[in-house]
Amino acid sequence: MNSIPSLPSRKYLLYAVALIAIVVDQYTKLLVRDNMLVGETIIVHPVLRNIFDLTYTTNTGVAFGMFKEIGPVVSVIAILVIAIIIYYNNQLSERDIWLRVALGMQMGGAIGNNLIDRLFLGSVVDFLHIHYWPIFNIADSCITVGVAIMAILMIREIRQEKLIEQFGSND
Repeated sequence: MNSIPSLPSRKYLLYAVALIAIVVDQYTKLLVRDNMLVGETIIVHPVLRNIFDLTYTTNTGVAFGMFKEIGPVVSVIAILVIAIIIYYNNQLSERDIWLRVALGMQMGGAIGNNLIDRLFLGSVVDFLHIHYWPIFNIADSCITVGVAIMAILMIREIRQEKLIEQFGSND
């Protein structure tokens, strides 16, 4: 009897996505810390001069530097959120691939910003500067994209439920 080795459970997808997010986030922050001075701006391309640049800043607050006084509390909240994500990941169906990707991005972003940076550096390194928007980093982007994916999934699920209510299921 030929047995085909089973693929690893899809629940590990969350951890792979989180690890990639953490590595990219921390590597880009290392490059910024090693090659720029705090407050320094690098023009990426002359055409983008008034749109996007790299500006090295640090942040002790939460999203986009707000609420600096509660920065330490954010690490505790991040640990709780990570624990909830891990628990929830184990409850998901094998088919919930995009939800695992979204949660992995959020978990990786939380670990990158709220645990590694805050615990080891005392503040978060920000450097991506889209003009007219607060300076941010890869971890912020991962959290934002993860939330956007979840919102899309929720909207899609609500639409499917409404269609089923309206036309009945195809069972």
